[in-house]
Amino acid sequence: MTADTAIILGSRSPRRLQLLQDLYGDDRIRSVPPANPQESGFAGLVTDDCIITRLQQIVQQKFDGVKSQLASAAESVAASIIICADTIIVAGEPGQRIVLGQPPADGWQDLVRNWFTHLLSGKTHEVHTAVLVARGQHVQQQVVTTHVTFHDLSPELIDWYLTTAESIGKAGGYAIQGKAAAFVAGVSGSLTSVIGLPLLETSQLIRSVLAAETGST
Repeated sequence: MTADTAIILGSRSPRRLQLLQDLYGDDRIRSVPPANPQESGFAGLVTDDCIITRLQQIVQQKFDGVKSQLASAAESVAASIIICADTIIVAGEPGQRIVLGQPPADGWQDLVRNWFTHLLSGKTHEVHTAVLVARGQHVQQQVVTTHVTFHDLSPELIDWYLTTAESIGKAGGYAIQGKAAAFVAGVSGSLTSVIGLPLLETSQLIRSVLAAETGST
């Protein structure tokens, strides 16, 4: 990838934008959030395979939406790299999995307290980030899974965290790069994936797309 190759991030996440800017520089990254914020949900899905399939569908929908926006603006994106991603947190027992998305604007404190108390405290959960990278007709995709283990959390500690309001807008109700770092007993896998975008895997996908374009191996 040349130094002037533009990168379009199909996401409204400030954390993904910052991660990409840290890696490639501010001037090369342009955010084009999907026009439709509504996404297919995970209701009724209780197995990992079904949940991950739905996650990939959501990222594909984001990509299709970004392409449509660019086409409507009569923009040529053949020379640009488009990156779309989505991150979910999955907890619970096998066959009874629960996807913990962003808590709702109303009543989020009670919901996040329940998540922390019954699904996260003293347990290991999975964070899945699906990434799609495209340039022209060449598309590469990958789902990156990270295992995160929390310490046992007292009710007082959970209540303190809720007072920080850090849960708002965060999948699973916590920000591992923020105050919730104190809750983490261990991380197995990509830390940046938990934040919102697995940088190593994303850079590898970019190289794969560029290699496919040039026909190199």
